Amino acid sequence: MAKKFIGVEYKLYTENAGEKVLREETREDRPFVFVSGMGYTLESFEKHIVDLNEDDEFDFTLSPEEAYGKVEVDRILELDRSIFQMNGHFDHEHIFEGADVPMQNDEGAILHGKVLKITDETVIMDFNHPLAGEAIQYVGKIVESHEATEDEMNRFIAFLTEDHSGCSCDHDHCSHDHCGCDHHHHDGCGCGHCH
Repeated sequence: MAKKFIGVEYKLYTENAGEKVLREETREDRPFVFVSGMGYTLESFEKHIVDLNEDDEFDFTLSPEEAYGKVEVDRILELDRSIFQMNGHFDHEHIFEGADVPMQNDEGAILHGKVLKITDETVIMDFNHPLAGEAIQYVGKIVESHEATEDEMNRFIAFLTEDHSGCSCDHDHCSHDHCGCDHHHHDGCGCGHCH
């Protein structure tokens, strides 16, 4: 099957106490673009839009199992407070409850965690995806869809192989969070704090 170059505008919603909550949206001048069949987006997301045509609208909901899975307790870790020291002092500027913090494991992979609690001895961090445990609704339209050219394929492959650990893209339906970083599975501690 030919790979397609697809651009979408969308709004992403979750539900809280029966109310729909807007969690993310693309800008009109900057749609989310990808090449199908490359493993860049969630398979369930791609399945809903890959056969749509330009200007087609969509509105679908993914269950937690189709999206980012359930919240896994073993991805909530209690780390030694000393990991977060800079120049001998605790890094209060970047480490506070609710902060999203990039970290690095022993293999050099970038992991993104959220600070849940800070104690005198430890920092408790959640390395689950921010949308884990949530059903997510996508509402939007296709702004571009055609068979991917060789140039588009090559540019997308080059993008996937670049280091995007500092990228600020926040498309939560990417299977590679933050523009190409691998999905953030934390396998044992060994994290190094990285600013």
